[in-house]
Amino acid sequence: MKILDFFPANCRNCYKCVRNCSVKAIKMVNDQAQIVEDKCIACGKCFLVCPQNARNIHSDLDNVVEAVRSGRNVVISIAPSYLGVYEEPYKLISALKYIGVSLVEETAIGAQHITEIYKEYINDTNTNNAITTCCPSANMMIQTYYPELIKYMIPVDSPMIAHCKMIRKRHGDDTYIVFLGPCISKKCEAYGYQLSGTIDAVISFEELDKWLELKNIDISSFEDTLPDLEGNYTGKKYPLEKGILSGMEDVLSQNNFTPLSVSGTDNLKEAFEALINGELNNVCIEANCCSGGCMGGPAVPRNSKNVYVRKTHAKSKITPTKNIKYLNYNSDDKKLDYSRHFRNKGYVYPTYTEDDIISILGKIGKHTKADELNCGACGYETCRDKAISVIEGLSYTEMCIPYMRNKAEKLSNIIFEYSPNILVITDINLNIIDLNPVGEDVFKAKINNIRGNHLSSILSCEDYEEVISTGENIIGKKVYIEKYGLTSYESIIYLPKNKILFGILNDITDDEFKKNQLINLKLNTIETADKVIEKQMRVAQEIAGLLGETTAETKAALLKLKKVVLEENGK
Repeated sequence: MKILDFFPANCRNCYKCVRNCSVKAIKMVNDQAQIVEDKCIACGKCFLVCPQNARNIHSDLDNVVEAVRSGRNVVISIAPSYLGVYEEPYKLISALKYIGVSLVEETAIGAQHITEIYKEYINDTNTNNAITTCCPSANMMIQTYYPELIKYMIPVDSPMIAHCKMIRKRHGDDTYIVFLGPCISKKCEAYGYQLSGTIDAVISFEELDKWLELKNIDISSFEDTLPDLEGNYTGKKYPLEKGILSGMEDVLSQNNFTPLSVSGTDNLKEAFEALINGELNNVCIEANCCSGGCMGGPAVPRNSKNVYVRKTHAKSKITPTKNIKYLNYNSDDKKLDYSRHFRNKGYVYPTYTEDDIISILGKIGKHTKADELNCGACGYETCRDKAISVIEGLSYTEMCIPYMRNKAEKLSNIIFEYSPNILVITDINLNIIDLNPVGEDVFKAKINNIRGNHLSSILSCEDYEEVISTGENIIGKKVYIEKYGLTSYESIIYLPKNKILFGILNDITDDEFKKNQLINLKLNTIETADKVIEKQMRVAQEIAGLLGETTAETKAALLKLKKVVLEENGK
């Protein structure tokens, strides 16, 4: 079952999760972040930094709500970090009882028992190093990336599992057992134990807040109530840095172990590598993936104070003198099996050659060592790491920000440099920012000489001022610039976010000249035609007049001839 992933619709491929993932367990698919289960250690850091809150975490909350609603005997094992996370922690206990939880016990009960087992292990086992195994993310980190250190992992249950085993033994199989804490990786740890019936559900403080919010419950309105069973001072200190080690000081000293508290994934990586390299020896490492210990868990309420305030608040609540109810580590508890086996889950990296890396580097413009900026913007520490991630299928070349920026700048520069139009850019005060080569030729001015000058030094500003005042762009306005004998279609684009104006002048001077030539030719042709027609009409009239005269003379002559002929014939 997939416990953690991102909601694809929310992802905006900002790569912030990749940058903050210490083990690089995130791959980009179609510009969407996806968690690689085989690599993930469930620390939850990617969810904390995601600006889109694209977290998609498996939740048992609905099952818990149903268990309470149906009247089951619901017992909550609450992580001792609640003492720092909540400003009024004992009012939280009252709120839990109010919504129907039967019993609330502190997970610190399990922690105090695990401390005893740890001490027995240190005394009885011939090992020169030891690593605590309370943090499931640290456990996954070792099993996946440092399997050679498994031999140092103390092979026992976490306090959560130990306590749940105790609850199951005391309250029976019908009890619905829930762990409540600040941790996401506990959901991963609990999955197998849920199948076996040790624990029924894991919910976070963040999920609990949603539940209380849906029921319109304000924690501050309740009176203080202590948990039904509390852990002792040793168990309560577990969520604090050195909290585990402080309960083992005598045993560690007797066995010549140096206690070493390490929190945060990057710090753990350094410590684990030092162990592997033999630079650390005879150490007992308190391993916690969250910076600041469990108080820095990723699933605390959104309105919770920062981790330093939480730690200070918890320390004020955790005191060795408080009169509390807790279970002693008795013979019945000892009969339970708290052993755990850790196995090698080493991630298998794909095989690649130096040529493969060089090929990928070449695709993102890294042809020499000097080209490798190692800026980390893509999420990977070095350009080589980035190239390997491409080979591994976790990322793609376009995630290299300097490369893409350079590519975009080159494209925009090509357009700006080789555009046949005049391009001018000004700020909102109409001071010249840039002018392309065509504009330099037309205006007889080099940009280096006029940059920062007012636009009026080369152009009329009326249209630009109108665009600024109205906020409406001018598109394709025909203008004539007498100073340069220039006729053009003018477009002025206002970019308020960038606080610039982008002017485009499409030179149509030659077209206008040819157009005017054609018009003049047509007018001349019409004038010539008029003259020809007029002349033809005049000729026609003259011909008509001559034809009229000759016709009359011919008629008179014929009449005379007819008269003569008739007279000769005696008619």
